[in-house]
Amino acid sequence: MSFNNILGQERAKKILINSLIKGNISHAYIFAGPEEVGKKLTALTFAKTLNCINGKEDCCEECLSCKKINSLNYPDLIIIRKGDENTKTNTISDIKRNFGDENEDKDKESKSIKIGAIRELQRRLSLKPYEGKRKVAIIDNAEDMIAASSNAFLKTLEEPPGETVIILITSNTHSLLPTVVSRCQVIKFNPLSDEHIKEILIKNYKFSENDASTLSSLSKGRLGSAISMDYKSFCMFREDALKLLGSSIKGDLKYVFTESKKLSSDKDKLPQFLDLVADLLRDAVAIKGIGTDDNVINKDVSDKIKEFSSGLQIQNILNMIDKVQQTKSLLDRNANHQLAVEVMMLNIAGGYR
Repeated sequence: MSFNNILGQERAKKILINSLIKGNISHAYIFAGPEEVGKKLTALTFAKTLNCINGKEDCCEECLSCKKINSLNYPDLIIIRKGDENTKTNTISDIKRNFGDENEDKDKESKSIKIGAIRELQRRLSLKPYEGKRKVAIIDNAEDMIAASSNAFLKTLEEPPGETVIILITSNTHSLLPTVVSRCQVIKFNPLSDEHIKEILIKNYKFSENDASTLSSLSKGRLGSAISMDYKSFCMFREDALKLLGSSIKGDLKYVFTESKKLSSDKDKLPQFLDLVADLLRDAVAIKGIGTDDNVINKDVSDKIKEFSSGLQIQNILNMIDKVQQTKSLLDRNANHQLAVEVMMLNIAGGYR
């Protein structure tokens, strides 16, 4: 995919294309922004363009270099990404975890980019390009580097090998060492507009216009969410959230206690459920404040949102959103899940009354 096919990130593309035109390529970049908005795709497109045989401002997608990078089978492309069992042989992943890291905590190990992967990256970057014009290293979820990895990586940033471009991909620059950030050019990526996501879903993934419109609204600017969403399961999950909200507001405490117990038993789904409740309440505020569905995420159930919020004032709903956020904070601090959810729903009911 060329730069022309990357929609919604015009500023980021302009910076990269201008650097290609002027030949002013930084040795290290940070692609920062929300997840699933095109950072990885842009990084691979930049890597292709840097090594494209035919193009200067964009990749041709036809030459051998472009085709090999598309298949992640290019000797001068190095990718670090944790937790990928299908990583190609030219990438570095969990296969390097045990390289010099025997004493680190195993649970932390499974969630980190370890120093062994960074050392192997440094070794490979020290070699001249095997086939292309430049070696390109992409570190996905760079915020997952442990402290030792980040400190070891600093040396590479301070003394970058020639003919090398390093791209760190992150959704949280604040989790990176300030010394790492200061040695990179930061390029910011934004959530995609509903219209851009809808266009991509129809053009590239052959969704119907109606489905694309619904999914683009629910994705909150994240193309990956729109593509991977199990819409049928999501609708069932959302119906549970709507019913629990409605029951709390009506004071149906028997249902609230029964469902809270059931919900809190699935700790993996609980954070997602709370986010969904917050989104529905936010939509209620948007409907109350603006009077239209223009800024509503869950447009396809706006009638049900109007129904449960019909007797509420905006301040009532804002107080409910605060209760949801407080519950999320409590769960992050390992509070009792069932008790936290029950108190939240009782507070929602109490806030209305």
